[in-house]
Amino acid sequence: MQPARSKEEAAKLDDADREAMEKKIDESLETLTQIQVTLMNYESADEHVLQQRLERLVRGFADMHILKDQLNVNVPEEVLAYIKDGRNPNDFTSQFMERLASENQFTNGKISALTNFKQEYEAMIRDSFPDEANERIARAKAVYENCTVLDISGNLLFRTGRKRLDWYLSRDLATVVDDSTIQLKFANRGTGRSNEPFYLQDMRNACVVCGKTDGLTMHHVVPHQYRQYMSTDIKSRSSFDLLPVCLQCHDQYERHATLFKKHLEKCFQAPLEGRGWVERRDIGQAGRAAGALLGQHADKIPEERRTELRRTVQAVAEARASLFSDSTRQCIEAWQREQLDLSTLSTMFTKATKAYLMKHWYRSELIPLYATCVGAVSVCAYFGSRALRNPEVVWDKTNNPYPWLHVQQNENIKLMDPNGRFEKQWSRDRL
Repeated sequence: MQPARSKEEAAKLDDADREAMEKKIDESLETLTQIQVTLMNYESADEHVLQQRLERLVRGFADMHILKDQLNVNVPEEVLAYIKDGRNPNDFTSQFMERLASENQFTNGKISALTNFKQEYEAMIRDSFPDEANERIARAKAVYENCTVLDISGNLLFRTGRKRLDWYLSRDLATVVDDSTIQLKFANRGTGRSNEPFYLQDMRNACVVCGKTDGLTMHHVVPHQYRQYMSTDIKSRSSFDLLPVCLQCHDQYERHATLFKKHLEKCFQAPLEGRGWVERRDIGQAGRAAGALLGQHADKIPEERRTELRRTVQAVAEARASLFSDSTRQCIEAWQREQLDLSTLSTMFTKATKAYLMKHWYRSELIPLYATCVGAVSVCAYFGSRALRNPEVVWDKTNNPYPWLHVQQNENIKLMDPNGRFEKQWSRDRL
């Protein structure tokens, strides 16, 4: 009885069998190509060669028949149908990925619906069975552990949790002062939170509403759906909007907060789940219409079509006038009064664009960067032009097939002549 093979040995054997099968298939395809070439120029003297290649093809098919029992490869029937119809199997892969993405989006919708159902269900459970829900949902440990970290001089550096203390101790970076205090063994580069009293005080583990000390959870004053769009200095590494509250007070708050969020949704068109990708066809049409009116061939557009394009741009401009700058808004208002011709419109839009660029892109600290980029592009363009004008580059094979023959012995083709061995610089006078 043979010993059972491990998974790694079985995988290696499968890989070897698959490689052998792939090699046999490649050899058979090569043999078929050779047979095709032989038959295209067949003569009676080629009969022996043709017979050898046919025998080689049959042996290859026999070897593949033996190897097929040792392989465990599953090929979808759709792929075989693609190959049978002469289509590229990669098309099946791309269509499968598109279908998978669509199904994944549908699954994400189900997950979101189940998440909302879970939240509603938990809220109903807390309303019906508050004691049991508190025991299940409340934090098992204190919200604030108030552990202390001292620098190498013994000064208070910051407050943290037990997990951070264990991290320093596990790496032998600190020594234990007492059960909730450690002192670092190295000189810290920064001052930590030593100049921020809020982070140095002992935080009270109690609900900020009713003062209850058990069944606490952390509450975000600014919800994540709004906080994520704030600047980094506000939302990063800041604990000012985290408050401990009990579950009962948190539930009462969430009821009122949900109503207020729905009110904000109606006032500012800000859905609670987000908008996702919103396609505005009217803006795209207005952009193309404005491009046609301001293009090089605007004077060739018939007057009726030009009037229609103006109406398209004007309709979008009126609907979204609040998003434009003051100069652009003045341009639109003047346009509405029909006191603006096309040349004046182009001038005003140019001024508006210039004002926008000066406001958002012109920074004194960016001048060295701009200068470096312009210098680098200029140098690249110069050396590129020199390379294209090199005597070894052939542009006109008819009139100048050998441009290097026009270089004289006293002409320098390099950029510089530090030794002064050449009398003049060679220049290309024709392609």
